[in-house]
Amino acid sequence: MKTKRIIALDAFRGFTVALMILVNNPGSWSHIYSPLRHAEWQGCTPTDLVFPFFLFVVGVASFFSFKKFDFNLNKTTFFKLFRRALLIFLIGFLLNLYPFFDINKPFSLQNIWNKLEAVRVFGVLQRIACAYFIGIFLCLLFKSTKKIAAAGIALMLLFWGILIVGNPQNPYDKKENTCRAVDLIIPGENNIYKGYSRTLELDNFNFTVVDDTHFNVKPADGKNIDMNYVSFQSVPDGCELKKETQNGSVSYIVVPFENTDMENLSAKTVMQFSRATERIPFDPEGLLGAMSAAATVIFGFLTGRLINFYSKNKEKMVTHLLLCGTAAVFAGMFWGQWFIICKPLWTGSYVLYAGGLAMIVLAFFIWFMEVKQYSQKYFRPLIAFGSNPLFLFVMAGVAVKTMNFPWFNIGGMSLQSRIYANVYSEIIDPDFGSLLYALTFVAMLWIIAEILYRKKIYIKV
Repeated sequence: MKTKRIIALDAFRGFTVALMILVNNPGSWSHIYSPLRHAEWQGCTPTDLVFPFFLFVVGVASFFSFKKFDFNLNKTTFFKLFRRALLIFLIGFLLNLYPFFDINKPFSLQNIWNKLEAVRVFGVLQRIACAYFIGIFLCLLFKSTKKIAAAGIALMLLFWGILIVGNPQNPYDKKENTCRAVDLIIPGENNIYKGYSRTLELDNFNFTVVDDTHFNVKPADGKNIDMNYVSFQSVPDGCELKKETQNGSVSYIVVPFENTDMENLSAKTVMQFSRATERIPFDPEGLLGAMSAAATVIFGFLTGRLINFYSKNKEKMVTHLLLCGTAAVFAGMFWGQWFIICKPLWTGSYVLYAGGLAMIVLAFFIWFMEVKQYSQKYFRPLIAFGSNPLFLFVMAGVAVKTMNFPWFNIGGMSLQSRIYANVYSEIIDPDFGSLLYALTFVAMLWIIAEILYRKKIYIKV
C-alpha cells in the first residue's frame, strides 16, 4: 500500500515539476503560448497553479516523511526539517548567483563581490524552503488535525490583516502593497526580483521620432512613471528595441535582426505597435508571502493525513479528496470577493482555490493508479520526473543560463534565441513555436530523468 501511494504521489509530483520547467522555459519571453502566461496580477491561469501544486505535494510528502517519527517535534525532527529547508534555500540562492561572476567582465574578486551584492536573494526554491519550514514546523508543533487546520487559517488571516494595515486604502496595489514594502527593506531593492511587470497603455507616454531608427520617450503630462523601470517590446517580427538612458532622457533604437528589411521597420512603425512594460522591483517569492505559502504546505499535510486515514478504502479516499477539493475551490472563490485571488501576493483565497484544485488533480492520479489499477507504464515519464524533482529543476535553470552565455552567441544572438528563431518561430506562429521549444526542452530533461530512474539514482536533499 505504502509503495503504491508513494508512486502515485511521485507521478503527481512529476506532473507538477514538468509543468514548472515547461512554463519557465518558453522559446521567447516575447512570445508565450497563451495558456502558459501568468495572470498579470489578479486572477489565476493554469500556469499560476503550478507552483502551489508543488508546495501542496511538499506538504503531502512531508506527512509520510514525518509519520515514522510519530509527528513529534524534537531535536531529531527539528534538525531534519531545518537542515532540509536550509539546503533548499542555499541551492536556490546559488542558482540565482550562477555563474557567480559577470562573465562579460574580466574575472576578479571584485567581479565576484559585485555579482554577490546584486544577487536576488529569494526565488522559487527559497519560497519552497521557507514555506516548508514554517508549515511543517507548525504541523509538528500542534499535531492534531483541528489545531493544524486552525494554524493554517490563522496564517492566512494574519497575512490578510498585515496587507490591510500596511495600505488600508488599497492593500492589493501592485506597487504599494506590504509585501513589496518589506522586501524593499529586507533584503533591499538591489537584491529582489526586478523583472516583475505590468503592461502600460501607450497613451501614458509622449513619443518623439528622431530618425528612421530612433525615437525618444517621456511620460505624458501628469503621469508619475519612473522611466528607469519602463521598457518597450517591439511587436513587428525581425527587430528588437535597444534602450538608452542619458541625463534622464530615455530613447529607443530599432535594431533589426540579420536579413531583416529595414524599409518595413521604421521607428514610427515600431513605436505605434510596441508594448510598454513597467518593470517593478517586486519579488513574487519574497519574505512576507512565505507566511501564506506555508498555509499551502499545511493544506498538503492535512491532505496526506486524509489519504492515510482512507488507505484501506481507496474509493472513499478519492471521493473525499474530490469533495474537500471542490469545497476548497468554492471557498477560495467566495473569499476572493474580498481577498483577491493573486499569486504574486499568495493571498489566502489563492491558497484555498489552488489547494482545492490540487486535491482534485491528486484524486484523479490516485483513481487511475490505485483504484482502476492502470499500468504504471502510462505514467512512467511523470514518475521519472517525480523521483528527482529538485535535481531536474536546478538542472533546467543551470542549462538555460549556460545557453545564454555570450560565449555561445551566434550572429549576436544567444544560443537559445538562435535555436528558437531558426527552428521554432516559423512553425505556424511564434507563440506556438515557443510552446514547442519548451516541450522539446522538457523532453530533453525527461531523457535524463529516465536514465536516473532506471538506474535507481535518487538525488535527495
